[in-house]
Formats: sequence, structure tokens, C-alpha cells
Amino acid sequence: MNSSIHFNIRTDRPKKDGSVQIVLFFTLNRNQRLKISLGKYISLKKEYSTNIDQIKFSSIDNKEDLYYWDVSKERATKGTENWQSINDLLDSEKARANKILLNYELMNKPITLALFKQAFLKPSGTNDFKEYFTNELDNKRRHLIANDTYRAYKSAISKVCRFKPNLSIADIDYRFLSQFENHMLKPIIDGGLGNIPNTVCKTLKMLRALIIIAIKNEDFLKEAYPFKDFKIKHVDPVLTTRDYLEPEDLLKVEQLLSPEKIHLLTEGEIKATKRFLFACYTGLRYADVNNLSKKEHIFSKFILNPKTNKMIYRSYIELSMSKTSQPVFIPLIDKATELIKESTTELVFEKISNQKLNKHLKSINTKAKLNKKLSFHVARHSFATICFLYEIPEKVGQKLLGHRNRKFTEVYTHLSQNKLFYEMDKLNRGLSQFQIMVDDEDKQKTNIKEMLPMLQNLSPEKLDQLKGLIKLLGT
Repeated sequence: MNSSIHFNIRTDRPKKDGSVQIVLFFTLNRNQRLKISLGKYISLKKEYSTNIDQIKFSSIDNKEDLYYWDVSKERATKGTENWQSINDLLDSEKARANKILLNYELMNKPITLALFKQAFLKPSGTNDFKEYFTNELDNKRRHLIANDTYRAYKSAISKVCRFKPNLSIADIDYRFLSQFENHMLKPIIDGGLGNIPNTVCKTLKMLRALIIIAIKNEDFLKEAYPFKDFKIKHVDPVLTTRDYLEPEDLLKVEQLLSPEKIHLLTEGEIKATKRFLFACYTGLRYADVNNLSKKEHIFSKFILNPKTNKMIYRSYIELSMSKTSQPVFIPLIDKATELIKESTTELVFEKISNQKLNKHLKSINTKAKLNKKLSFHVARHSFATICFLYEIPEKVGQKLLGHRNRKFTEVYTHLSQNKLFYEMDKLNRGLSQFQIMVDDEDKQKTNIKEMLPMLQNLSPEKLDQLKGLIKLLGT
């Protein structure tokens, strides 16, 4: 099998400044050819740099002569930036390409263009995975990302490094991703992490984002991007009745603060209950409630009630969400206002760790006699579900939750059992009235026949109005 490796410049695709890419040409059996960009550029000679547009569209035969490039030696010449280091790279890349061919020859396996490209484009960088991305997050991007996102990145890095210690960025390829995914899904008893598919999906998305950062930094070849062929298995969030509270469940939690039952709670549980209920009334996440400031986030003003046409004094929250930086405006219902009116500190709620809060919520769940697994995200689900139950419009709910997409209806709001009973009751009423409709059918047919001549003479606009009236009367 005959093959050859050469370097040349792409004079047909100059940049705006006139510089052109260096390309590796791999030829197999004379008729099979492959071009691979090396990411390095050769500039125009000074005498031609003032007429870039003219050169770009000219019909000069040997355009290579216009650049700091020796065609016969396949090397950069003095004049282009970093010409010596470019030539060192060319020597290194040619040796690497020849090594790939030699390895296939020793294995007695036929080389193909696809196999050569795959082997050649695999990153050769030796940057330590953990050190590289820890430095990237802590020293370069910490102020640009939200706390929750930062923790998610760090968690993904930790998982990867526990799976493969001393990993380099170059080791992240399709095979690694497949093995890592399998490790996360494998049960703990078998040496895996025992993660659920949704957790695996989130971890891989974080890893994908990290690799994209390395590509943008030019520390990972774009052509070797491993997620091009490896597809993350998307998992649609599926909630159960344990993931949100119906209004009757919420009432059981509220009753724990009543004079008759408050003695059942410890001081910490009382604070946790108020904080949890406030999240149920507002849809705020743990971090936003934890950092809620009276001075910075809670305001009041007079607004016009369109039903009574009277001005009323209402309180509201206005803040940028910690997770997404998305601004939200949330009017406070009376129950939410009642929970915070006794607060005398700058922060509405005393700060508490998520771990300690979840411990209190576990106890609250038991004392309220709920078969749930209470958490702050359950509170957010509950807010969304109850909004849907009481027919708050989708766009309003989406705005209150700070969502930019249809997540409000697609994830949270379709699960309320009360809503399902309510909707099925419509069917119940409809079927109950069906017999009456059948009994009156003959009379209706007679009346409709008498009306047909009149309907035929109506204009399209009048027919549309009549259809709307019939629809309205039918509901």
C-alpha cells in the first residue's frame, strides 16, 4: 500500500489579512487524498500585503510565491511570524504521521483515510485534566458562572478523576466517554457509581461544556471533539407525586405552624418550615431564599385592582436568580407576606446549609404525615403545580419561575392529580348529559332543517360569528 505525506498552503482560502493555512496532505494509493488543517498560518510577503483583495481574486498561477513559504522544502521561510516554531511543528507532525503508518504496518492492518484521520487528530496535549480545568474554573471563570453551575462543574471533574486518576485532556475520546458513562450507570455493588440516567446525562453535559472551553482555548483540537459521535442520552424529567405537594398536602405543612401543633416542632424545624412554605408560595430556589434581602429584593407599591377599580398596597420580590441570572418579578400572596413580616434582620431568613435544611425537612415530612421526600426543589415543583391547578396562564407561570422556555408546562404542571380529577369530571358531566341530548336529537334535526335555507344566505363573517356563539353557548 503506497502512501505519502506532504505539507502545503491553502492559497484558495486566505483570511482577511491575506494569510493562509498550512495543510497536511495524505495520499493513499495515489487516488485517495486527505487534507488536514494544522491550525497554523503563513502570511503574505510584505511587498504584496497592501493589495490583498487584488491578490485574492487574481489568476496568478503560483500563488505560493507570494507567501513566506518554500514549496520545494515544504517549510515556512523567514518573515512570517514564528517561522522557526512552525517548522519544528511540521517536523514533529510528519514524524507523528509516519509513526501512525508504521503502527498499522506492524499490526498488519490496512490503513484507510478515515483511520489515519482519526489517529492523527487525537489530541496530543499532555495537560492534566484536573489541574487544567480547576485552574480554568477557579482563576479564570469563577466570576462568570453561578454557584450552582460552578458546583456542577466541580462535581463532574471529581467524578472523572475518581474514575481515571492522572487523566490528561488528550485521553477524552469516544472510548473514554463510553466507559465513563457505563461506570456511572453501573450499580455500586459492582464497582460503579449507581447514578440514575438523569444524573449521568447532567454529568456528561458538564464534561462536554468543559471540553468546549478547552477547544476555545485552543488546547484541544476542534476536529477531535469526542461528542461529535458520542450522543448524550437525553432524559426527560419524569416527576412523581412525591416530587410536589397538592394543596391539601401544603395545608398539612401549614398546620404545623398552628398554635395546636407548633409545639411538635423544634426551633430549627419551625424556621425550616417557614422557609419551605415561602418557597412553595414563590417558587424560589434554595440559594435565592437563603440570600433574600429585605432592602435589595423586597419592595411594595400601590397597584390598581382591575376588578374593583381600587388601589391596593402589595409587596413583591424582584431579583436576578442565582442559578441563571434571569430576572424575576414575583408578587407576594398574603401567606408569603405573613411568613416574613416578623423578620427583623437584613436577610429575610437566617442562613442555613442545604444539608441541615434537608435534615429538618425529613422530620417535617414525618410530623406532617406526608408520604413525600421534601426538598427545596419539591417546593418549586409545588409552586408550579399549584399555579397550574388554579389556572394561572402558562406564560405567567413561566415568567414567575424565571424560565426561558416551555419547561413550566412540559415538566412541572401536568402531574397534579387534582387537576386530572377536575378534567375527568368534565367527562363525567358530559356522559351524564348524553342521554338527554339523544332524546332531544329528533327535535334538533327538525329545527336544523328549517334553519338551513337561512344559513346558506349568511356571509362568511356572519357564519364565523355564529360558530363562535354556538361554541360559547356549548360551554
